[in-house]
Amino acid sequence: RKMLAGDNPVIIRRLQEFPPKSKLDPQKYGNHDSTITREHIEKNMNGLSVEEAIEKNKLFILEHHDALMPHLRRINTTATKTYATRTLLLLQDDGTLKPLAIELSLPHEDGDSCGAVSKVITPCHDGGIQGTIWQLAKAYAAVNESGYHQLISHWN
Repeated sequence: RKMLAGDNPVIIRRLQEFPPKSKLDPQKYGNHDSTITREHIEKNMNGLSVEEAIEKNKLFILEHHDALMPHLRRINTTATKTYATRTLLLLQDDGTLKPLAIELSLPHEDGDSCGAVSKVITPCHDGGIQGTIWQLAKAYAAVNESGYHQLISHWN
């Protein structure tokens, strides 16, 4: 709900290829294509395959990865720490968007040209450790959303 009614819902876009591809220059930044796999998301797609969801215009992405990654190493040298995020969403029959996965990425420790170090978090509502990790991933995505809105949307 916060994504659609929040700061910057206009950057949610329909996913047209899977896995999502980065638009960052691979010569400068290495491989930043998404590490989200079918196995991460299809279990929560109401019986649809990735191909069916794309064909039926039901798969969406909230992409903050490419906008933040070139600045993340510098941001994380301060007291502030964050990840660059990608969030995949499924359009439900009732018109709501259901989160399928959040990819959290950091710059590679060996340098920007080595790509990203990424971890994919999927929904978990059991109240245990995995549920807490899912809540934290959603918080990082919300931080990216707010930062993108304040820094990029207002300055472009």
